[in-house]
Amino acid sequence: MDMRLTTLDEDGWELDDAEPIAAAHPDTFWMPPRAERDALAAGQQVKLIFRILVADEDGNEEVHVERMWVNVTGREGAFYTGELDNQPYCTDEMKPGMPLCFEARHVIHIYREGDEDA
Repeated sequence: MDMRLTTLDEDGWELDDAEPIAAAHPDTFWMPPRAERDALAAGQQVKLIFRILVADEDGNEEVHVERMWVNVTGREGAFYTGELDNQPYCTDEMKPGMPLCFEARHVIHIYREGDEDA
């Protein structure tokens, strides 16, 4: 797997760094503590914020934002590896099972048994 983070320009999608969002909106944007995000293991499921570049029928590009689940498959240095567990609403270019890299700063939720509305 290519161990790099994606960019809108090169890949047509990228992940949001959730830490500045949480810092700017502490009362309304919760994310797991850094220690938990730094200790993820293969088999866990995490939610990330994806920014996806999509062209409309006229060829105009827009950025769509979706929160989606990723299955953690491993770790190499600062990067986690994972596979997308959702089908994005805005594109068929990305599919469940698609491999990706992310960092702890991208994780907005860690699935736990009993999560009802996650």
